[in-house]
This record gives sequence, structure tokens and C-alpha cells, in this order.
Amino acid sequence: MDQIWTELQQAQVFKTFSDIGDPAHFYHANGFPLGVYAPLLAKLKQAFSLNALELRPTWPDAGMPPKRRDWQLYADDLILHIERHCSAPIIGIGHSMGASSTILAANKRPDLFKALILIEPAMVSLPIAWLAKLMPKSLMNLTAPAKNTLKKRDVWETREQYIEYCKMSKLYKRFDDEAFIALAQFGIHQNNDGQFMLKFPKRWEAHNYTQPPNVLSILKQIKLPCVAIRGKPSVFFSEATWQRWQQLTPDTVFLEDKRYGHLLPLENPSACFSLIHQGLSEHNSKRVK
Repeated sequence: MDQIWTELQQAQVFKTFSDIGDPAHFYHANGFPLGVYAPLLAKLKQAFSLNALELRPTWPDAGMPPKRRDWQLYADDLILHIERHCSAPIIGIGHSMGASSTILAANKRPDLFKALILIEPAMVSLPIAWLAKLMPKSLMNLTAPAKNTLKKRDVWETREQYIEYCKMSKLYKRFDDEAFIALAQFGIHQNNDGQFMLKFPKRWEAHNYTQPPNVLSILKQIKLPCVAIRGKPSVFFSEATWQRWQQLTPDTVFLEDKRYGHLLPLENPSACFSLIHQGLSEHNSKRVK
């Protein structure tokens, strides 16, 4: 665990964690920098030749969000990254927006992937996706979760203050001590004034909430082996979406752990890793049959 913490601190835009096993890439969620997943990444690197790209809002000097709001931007970043830095085809592992962006990338360049492991891929119903696309960003910023994101605090004097702030939120109610340590280390960074700021800027996070996709039709088109993993139903991944997905792609392996929520990979990395391993094992068994 100490080694992966050092590696994450040295990473700028992407990190190769190991080169033993099947090549795999992990793509993280909106609002949660890659390093926050350190406990899960430590497990994944033992099983895969693991590589991970940071979402562009966390890149040095990322600046302000662009006019475009669709998540294909992050999918195209991933495609370019795989072409340059991975041994394709890879196993694409993603959480929330990272999973949805991985879906978009696999749809555009299926030759770069050999399997998908999709943990709580963030999406909305088709009518809401169309409505969000038609509405101007200024109006979408008045709706949740963008509205709440723009209002949240993003500067602290110490890491301890940041963690105390997080512990007051229901969002982190299932985080254990290890998760909070990773959050304190990688969720914020120190600026030139000595203050601590969110590494994933809230303007970018809110921006990404203003045009969420519906990727069910895309999932139906993708012919790659796929494992779907979820926790409790939530605004980011509903029960209706889960049921519809099962109807559209019956060959997908569907697994769940309802003890946890949308942040399953952060709330219990061990349980999440077990589901990933189980899902791949079940898919391999299907192929043998």
C-alpha cells in the first residue's frame, strides 16, 4: 500500500501501476481524483497489468470547462491514452462517469478493448438525457446535483479541516478510516498560498452534471464481454436502468452488493474487487461452455 501511495503522488496525468497480468485500465468518477481510489488500485495492480488516466479536470492547469458538455470528450482522451500508453486490447474498468466514458470509448474503438467491467456507470433515462442536451448550461446549473456542487466549499486551511468537512456529509457515511486517509491525501492539493483546494475543481464537476448521457442503446450495440456491478439504486444509477440493462444485454454478467451505494469502490474496495474477480470468472465459465 505504501508503494502505491508514493506512485500516485508522483503521477501527473496517468500512471502505470504494474505490468503483470492482462492489460487493464481504470477510469475514475466525476469529482473523485484517481488517488482517492488507492485502496482499490492496490488490489487491482495485483491482478492486472494496470494503467490509469486521470480525468482531464484534474490535469495540471486544466483551466475552465469547455463549451461542450458531452462526455465523449473523456472517451476520446481515453482512446488516445490507450493508443499511446497501453498494450491493447485492454480490459476497461470504470466507475460512474469513468465507466460511462469507457462505454463511449469502446463503442467508438472496440478494437482497443477485450472486456468491460462497469461499476455503477452514471447515466439517466433517455428523456432526461435529451432534455439535458437541449437545456442551456445556465438552467442545468440550477438543478441537482450541479446546483449543490457549485455551492459546496472548496478551500480549507488544513487536510484535517477538509476531512472534518467531509465527515459531516451523508455522501461519506460508509467511508472507513482507510478511505478518509486516501481522501485527505489525494482529494485536495496545496496551492501557492498554503491553502488546500479540491483537486477535482467543483466547476468541472458541476459542468459534467449538466449533460449526463443515456448509454443503454450503446451498451446494446457493444459486442464485448461485459461485467456490470452496482450497489444500492441511486439518482446516478437507478433501479429502472439496472432492469432495462439486463433486458437489453442478457449475456452481460450482472452483480450487486446492496450494502453499499454508488461509491461502492471507495466504500469497500475489497468487496468491489471480489465482484470484479467474480464477474470475470463467470464470463470465462460462460465462454468455456
